[in-house]
Amino acid sequence: MKKSFLNTPPPADLIGLPTGEYWIHTFPAEMPLAETFELTLNNVKKRLINFSGDNLKPDTHPKQPDKLVRHTEIALRFPQKIKAIQVFLNLNSRIVFVFGKRDTTIMIGPEILKPVEAHIITYYQKKKKRKVINACFLGSGHPVTDIHLAMARCEVVVAVDTNSREVPGVGKVTATTAIEAYIKEVTEDAYHVQSGPMRQKITIDPPGNPEIFGIGTMMFHFFETNPHLRDKRIGIITDTELDLIKGINQRAVPFFQNMLLPENTDLFYATRDTGAAEFMANKLIRMCDKASTEYLDRYLRDHSQGNFT
Repeated sequence: MKKSFLNTPPPADLIGLPTGEYWIHTFPAEMPLAETFELTLNNVKKRLINFSGDNLKPDTHPKQPDKLVRHTEIALRFPQKIKAIQVFLNLNSRIVFVFGKRDTTIMIGPEILKPVEAHIITYYQKKKKRKVINACFLGSGHPVTDIHLAMARCEVVVAVDTNSREVPGVGKVTATTAIEAYIKEVTEDAYHVQSGPMRQKITIDPPGNPEIFGIGTMMFHFFETNPHLRDKRIGIITDTELDLIKGINQRAVPFFQNMLLPENTDLFYATRDTGAAEFMANKLIRMCDKASTEYLDRYLRDHSQGNFT
C-alpha cells in the first residue's frame, strides 16, 4: 500500500471519502467481480498499558517466547457483485472505504461503495489450523479495522462468562460473572478503559447453553438497573458460540430459545485462552473466567453439606 493525503475535498467520484491521511491499495485490473472480498493485516502487534499514579507500564503477563504471529482478517460483503478498484484505510479513524463499480446494467461510474455487513477476526495459525483470538461482526456501513474501535462505539461493554460443575444429586451448578467497562478512544493508538460494577449469580440446572443463559440473565439485570441505557449501543463480550454470533447479531438466529437479541445490543467474541495482554476484550473475558471459577469454588465449599437452596 502507499500513503496518500486527501486534505482537500475529494473529487466527485470519491464523494463520501473524508479528507485525511490514507493507506491506498489499488487492485489489479483483472480482478474479478465479487460480492465479498477480504483484507488481511499481517503481523498485528498490540499491547495493553496500565496507568498507576504517574507511572505508565505495559500490562503484566507471562512471557510468551513462542507466541505466534497475529493476523486480522477484514471481510466485507456488498449487496451485489462489485468491481473493486481501490481500498482506502483512514490512518486516523481506522475506517476502511472501498472504491469501485457496481455490477449493473445501468451505466454507473466508480464510487465509494458501502458494504451491508463486515467482520473483523484476529487469529493465529497453529498446526495449519486457524485459532481465533477475537471477532466482531458488523452491520451496514464502512467497517473499522480493530475490535477496540468497534467496542469504543458502544456506550458500555459487558463481558460475561459462566463456569459449570456437575454435582451428584444436585445437577449442574453454574457461576456467572459480568464485568462492565467503558471504553473511550483517546488517540488513534490509545483507549481509556474504566471498569464498572461486577455482577455474579449462581444457577442450578440452567436451560440450554449455560453461557447463553448467563448472558441473558446478566443482560436483564443490567437493563433493570440501567434503564437510561436501553436505547444506547451495548456490547456483550462472550467466549461461546463463535459460529452463531454473526446470525445472532443480524437477528436471523434466536439468541435464546425464540428470543432475538435486543436491537441495541451486539455480541463480541473473545477467547480467555490467549490475547489478554494484547486485547481488552480478551483481558475482560479472562477476568470474568477467573472470577467465576473463584465464585463457584466458594459457593460449593460453603454448601458442601448439601444445602443448595
